[in-house]
Amino acid sequence: MRVAHHAIDVVASPDECWRALADLGSWPRWFPFLRSARSLDGATANDPWRVGGRMKLVFGLGPIRVPVTTVVQEIEPPHKVRWLGKGFGVSGDHAYTIEVRAKDATRVTSHEEFTGLGARFMTEGIFQRIDSEAHRSMERFKAWVERKTVP
Repeated sequence: MRVAHHAIDVVASPDECWRALADLGSWPRWFPFLRSARSLDGATANDPWRVGGRMKLVFGLGPIRVPVTTVVQEIEPPHKVRWLGKGFGVSGDHAYTIEVRAKDATRVTSHEEFTGLGARFMTEGIFQRIDSEAHRSMERFKAWVERKTVP
C-alpha cells in the first residue's frame, strides 16, 4: 500500500472550504494532475455529493491519461467526503476532511491509500510524482479558496 497524506490550513470557514471542494468544475484549476472532473449521476455540480454518488476523474501525467470512476462512500458536509476509485490496476481510497483549527483557520486534509496490483508495481519515482502533485494541489486549493486564484 502507498499513502499520500497532506494537510493545509486555509484562512476561510469550513463552509467556504466545502463549497470550493464540492465545485467539481474548479478542480482542474487547483489540482494540476487532474485534467477533468465530472459527475456521472446528473447535470448539476451537487449530484455526486451523496453516498453512492459517482464521479469520473481523468488524471494526466504528460501524454498518459488515467480515467478513474469513483463512488462516494461517506459524506458529512462540510466536514468529510470519502470515495473509492479504480484505474490502471490501482484502487484508491481517498478522503478530504475539513476541521476548524483556530478562529480564522480551517485544516483541510487529503488522505489517499493506493492498493492493488498496479500500486505494487508503482515505481518510487511515479509515486513521488503523485505525492508531490497531491501536496501542490493542497497549496493551490488554499490559494483558490482564499483568493479565488491559483499561483
